[in-house]
Amino acid sequence: MKKKINLKRFSHQFHIYVSMFLLPMALLFAITGIVYIFGFNQDVGADKQKWTLDGGVAKDRQLDFLIDFAQKHQIELPNELNPREYRGALMLGSAKQALSLEVKDNQTIIQSVKRSLLGNMIMLHKAKGKWYFDVLSVAFGVALVLFYMSGVVMTAFCKHKRKEIILSFVAGLFVTLFLGYLSL
Repeated sequence: MKKKINLKRFSHQFHIYVSMFLLPMALLFAITGIVYIFGFNQDVGADKQKWTLDGGVAKDRQLDFLIDFAQKHQIELPNELNPREYRGALMLGSAKQALSLEVKDNQTIIQSVKRSLLGNMIMLHKAKGKWYFDVLSVAFGVALVLFYMSGVVMTAFCKHKRKEIILSFVAGLFVTLFLGYLSL
């Protein structure tokens, strides 16, 4: 005997369990989105240092020069020494902690950054972390759409409030479009 799928029950259970699983993501995106709107960025509370040296360093010697410079000046090396090029500079580390060397106008510029917890959270919000957090972020975005769809399915049976629900949606749509238009 085949079991019949109860769409309302499935929507309810999906809504509860997946939303609780993704609640930490929702809080991360809400907190970082709000602080970003108020002008804080990934460098809030970061420990940043910059050194400018006369003369350039040959491309093939930059990695050794950077590591040697860090050791001589007691600069903490990032946990990940994965050298890569980023915007024309040699970069070591990750979004959490990085060390870079850039040659510009016959000067060598060395910078280090160690981000705060809030700065790291903002970097995750901006998809500047590892790919696997980006996968979770995309899953969160898809889940938000599914949450709204399951919510519509759950409330579709509220026939006595259908008019109010439709009015609420239309009002939200109008306010969103109007304020979006005014903001651009």
